Amino acid sequence: MLSLIVKREIVHNVLSFRFIVTHVLLFFLVLLSVYLMTADYQARFQSYTTEVNKARDQLAKIDDIEDPSEQFQEFQRASLAGVRPPKNLSILAKGLDGILPTQSGNRNGMSGGQDRLSKNLLFEVFQTPDFAYVVHLVLSLLALLFVFDSVCGEKERGSLKLLLSNAVPRDTVLIGKWIGGYVSIAVPFSVAALAGFTYVYMSGALELGGDAPARFLAIVLVSLLYISGFFTLGLMISVLTHRSATALLFSLMVWICWILVVPNLAPVVARLVAPVPSRQVIDAEIEAINTRRWLMEESLRNRGNLDPKKRDDLNQESDRRRNMLEDFYQDKLSFQTHVSQNLARLSPSASYLFAVTRLAGTGPTLAEDFVRADQRFRESVEEYMNHMYREGVDWGPQGPIVKDPEWFNIEEIPRFKMLEEGLDDSLDAAMTDLLLLAIYNVVFLMASYLFFLRYDVT
Repeated sequence: MLSLIVKREIVHNVLSFRFIVTHVLLFFLVLLSVYLMTADYQARFQSYTTEVNKARDQLAKIDDIEDPSEQFQEFQRASLAGVRPPKNLSILAKGLDGILPTQSGNRNGMSGGQDRLSKNLLFEVFQTPDFAYVVHLVLSLLALLFVFDSVCGEKERGSLKLLLSNAVPRDTVLIGKWIGGYVSIAVPFSVAALAGFTYVYMSGALELGGDAPARFLAIVLVSLLYISGFFTLGLMISVLTHRSATALLFSLMVWICWILVVPNLAPVVARLVAPVPSRQVIDAEIEAINTRRWLMEESLRNRGNLDPKKRDDLNQESDRRRNMLEDFYQDKLSFQTHVSQNLARLSPSASYLFAVTRLAGTGPTLAEDFVRADQRFRESVEEYMNHMYREGVDWGPQGPIVKDPEWFNIEEIPRFKMLEEGLDDSLDAAMTDLLLLAIYNVVFLMASYLFFLRYDVT
């Protein structure tokens, strides 16, 4: 009997005009998003390649200089900026990949964050139309509209009463409706995702080597779990109501609250619950610490009491105060971010976005990894230059005198490198959000079952 109900639901859905419109729109949007984001990724990868080649050519020109002293002076003027490669899975979930700086700062204090000012800023205003955006916003609505009248609509037509008059268990009817309806939307979505993967692979943006295909598959499976959650929610709404118009209105209200209100309201509430001092206040405090150190150093110098030990003590005390202030700020900011994420997880859409951006490597951890990589790069460049100043160069009246004529070695130049998170680690980190999506599915299905047991079909 269950198989007959499943087949009945699938046939009914496939032959409906709503099915045709819904899935033509679905197929078009998935392929369009993949096409647009592939082009965007390829453009950003081309810019990355250009910057890397420019840096390589600059070092090659320095290597061609025969005079070691002139070579060292030219190297001092060179920019040792590290370039951050774009994430290939930003095609599916761009996340923070398009917002973070494309270059790491170097010893001259250059920051890559200004490159955003040279782009069309409207791209920063509107949401990125990536695969995750289509699933999170459009497909969740389509799933609700696909099932909102699954039960109450049949009651209005009188077919539900006829079906239950055949002594069919209500749980069998409900499960059959869920399986048949979900298959009707999951199969076309999977076909569209497969077509998108084929296009990305054919374009060369994604290679079969590495864990990128496995991450692609994981994101599609998470998307199916997310779609299932909203489909089950729509089924529950259909069981709670007795008229299709009421179910449609209620579905739209729930969708607006969970997709638009809760995720956007969470950061506002977090700022009120866990306030963080502004960056300007922290910078002013740091400036005050630096000024205080300078005044104390001047006072000791004027009294003739400034020796190297006291200067080092002043510097260490200033560094300790600055580090304490910075740690305080980062702790406050991390706590506010944690509160904001937990509040946003009251909506399945937030859990979905957190999970897919983590699997794509474009979530909040990308910003943290970039900051750590930038710090490592700065420290390695500073250490490299200090070693040269101490060990490799004497300073004469005419400028630097290089001791070793063969001092310049391109292979020893510090490189900017970001650590890549493994797929297993990404899955472990996303497990909280995956479990929440699964819990939403179970809760909605259990509620649908309990309400359907008492549903009045007359």
